Amino acid sequence: MKIFFCYFNVMFASMIWINSSFAQGGGLNEVLQCTLKPGFSVQEVISVGKAIPRNANGPNLVFYREPIVAPASRTGTINVVRYWDNFEHMIGGLESQSPSGPSAHFFAMVDCAGTRSIGRNLPVIQPGTAAPYEGGDLDESYVAIRQCILNPGNNIEDVQSLLGEFDSDNRAEEDRTGYGILQILASGQDGEMNSAFAIRAIGESALGLARRLDAMPWSTPDSDSPASCGSLSLWKSYVIHWGN
Repeated sequence: MKIFFCYFNVMFASMIWINSSFAQGGGLNEVLQCTLKPGFSVQEVISVGKAIPRNANGPNLVFYREPIVAPASRTGTINVVRYWDNFEHMIGGLESQSPSGPSAHFFAMVDCAGTRSIGRNLPVIQPGTAAPYEGGDLDESYVAIRQCILNPGNNIEDVQSLLGEFDSDNRAEEDRTGYGILQILASGQDGEMNSAFAIRAIGESALGLARRLDAMPWSTPDSDSPASCGSLSLWKSYVIHWGN
């Protein structure tokens, strides 16, 4: 099968996808691009994030993502990624949040103002195919991302179908990497409605993702692409909260 994505400089540099094998993950992603304030480290922010109380109305999953290979503008930043069932769950959860000592400390360490984006998770692989974070047994993994935008005359279903073919043609038998799409629905960025998305792979483990990348065909873009995409970026992902 042809690799169909052209290279493109994309403004959405931070969304993180989670596939349908996370049964408790939910269909919606909320992402904050946060800048560390002077004097604080990623590990300090992670420690405080894990101490934030979570109630029954809160997100199903929370991850912090540290850029490993990403644009220079992302130096000194983290992504806060939260998974919700839907908009009703997310807005209800945000409205029911109560300030706590750890949450106040967290926002004293980072600046996330004006960076929230929302996207919906779209499946590409069959449930049970993947087990990111070894199904929840690991506290860390790696994520690979390509940021994309639909070309005129194409839709997200075209991308889903072709990515499903690509994964089926190239997935090794032992590969348990999560793989799929996050379609951007709301953000502070200008652009064509619902046309921006990210393709991302979440490793069963850090080395599991590395083995998948080593096995992938690295082909050139196809002129018939339904979308234009940027270069691959890599992120270290930390589990902050797993399931209510």
